[in-house]
Amino acid sequence: MIKNFKTIWIVGASAGIGAALAEKFQNFPTDADQKVIISARNADALNKLANGKPDMKAVPLDITDAKAVKTAVASIEEEFGFPDLVVLAAGVYAPMKVQDFSAATIKEHIETNYLGTINCLEPLLAKMRARKSGEIAVVASVAGYRGLPNAGAYGPTKAALINLCETLHAELEGSGVLLRLINPGFVKTRLTEKNDFEMPYLQTPQQAADFIYKELSENDDFEIAFPPAFVRQLKLARILPYRIYFKLMRKMMSK
Repeated sequence: MIKNFKTIWIVGASAGIGAALAEKFQNFPTDADQKVIISARNADALNKLANGKPDMKAVPLDITDAKAVKTAVASIEEEFGFPDLVVLAAGVYAPMKVQDFSAATIKEHIETNYLGTINCLEPLLAKMRARKSGEIAVVASVAGYRGLPNAGAYGPTKAALINLCETLHAELEGSGVLLRLINPGFVKTRLTEKNDFEMPYLQTPQQAADFIYKELSENDDFEIAFPPAFVRQLKLARILPYRIYFKLMRKMMSK
């Protein structure tokens, strides 16, 4: 059974997974009167994506600005009604080797990936809990499962999101609000192009969007993680003793 989402808000939709997912919902609506609202900092990219699509509306937004987030939520609710589904996919990524350890780089990741998501969750949770319905999907990453080389800025923010989503999902039980977690593997985007290593199970944004769309539309499972084979390997690594895990990491870094 396909769930009906009348109003969908995708944050972080100017490129990559967010943009591909917005187009997927626009091309295969789950409701006859469905509206897709797209947000990101890049207004030009948003307007280009929404151009010629009457059922798609661009709302530029910097999620690091808490006041702007609340204004955007109020504006969307007034014009389209409160969203049935919100996908929080905005994020930044920069590989950071230990010799390049930088508080400024880490701060940028925290402000966007973690605090930016929290800025969105605050008004969304309050309104959804008040009306006792709604679904929120937070995009984290399999990089949050355990510490990985070169991910000292990015990985901890995704680990924090995973922990937060686990907490909120449990506390929202019975409230009518569903909080879900999306953990993608490697997806070919302008962000992952910064990597200087071979990325296993690399997927296109369209492949990622297809998987997410199906899971969001067809079930209420807490975690949406892909590709499945890669996820199984990483979840196994998550339970390994440190002496074995660090041996694997040393092997990975020597390649």
